[in-house]
Amino acid sequence: MNITGRQIRGARGLLGWSMEELADKTGVSRITIRQVEAETAQPQERTLASLLAAFDKEGIEFQDNEGVCIRKHQMRTYSGKAGYRQLLDHIYETVKKGGRIRQFNFGDERYAPIADDAAAEHIRRMEEIEGLDAKVLVLEGEIGNPVSYCSYRTLDAEYADMAPWYLYGDILILPLTEGGRRECVTIQSKQVAERYAREFDLFWNKGNPGEKRLKKARK
Repeated sequence: MNITGRQIRGARGLLGWSMEELADKTGVSRITIRQVEAETAQPQERTLASLLAAFDKEGIEFQDNEGVCIRKHQMRTYSGKAGYRQLLDHIYETVKKGGRIRQFNFGDERYAPIADDAAAEHIRRMEEIEGLDAKVLVLEGEIGNPVSYCSYRTLDAEYADMAPWYLYGDILILPLTEGGRRECVTIQSKQVAERYAREFDLFWNKGNPGEKRLKKARK
């Protein structure tokens, strides 16, 4: 989905924000925001991701046909690179004080290229979180570059066709690929989250020992 300047302006209107307030919340200059809203300049991916993240925190949802509304449901779709950056921000904001992460057949190596330079920054800030309980189950050979905040086990090849998913807090991510475009659908539901977490525990107990949690590098 392409977000238009009119949608950005409409989102500000729903929240009663001035350009100055949006600039303060995002670090994007007022001049850039004016240009984006007037559609006299194409925003960089990082700029767009910052704007979307600020609106996302307030429950703003952008729709097709230039629609914008306050989110009332618990299912969302993140599309493209800007959407994936926004999702990484939401993961961090959700677990930054500690919490649960479970990755099932969801190797970072598959998705890190979407985030480009945002991936390294996301890993850095996640490694600073205290009380994070993160476990990853992937196929043999898909651990790639293990990160310090995760513990790993591997799945046997017979599970290769099982649908991948990612759980953070009470939010489930289901990755989708359509026409070469990758999207992530999220469902926020405590009941669904607990069911998937129980399923993960069953496979974790069957998993093969993988890379152990790495020690954080000394500063």
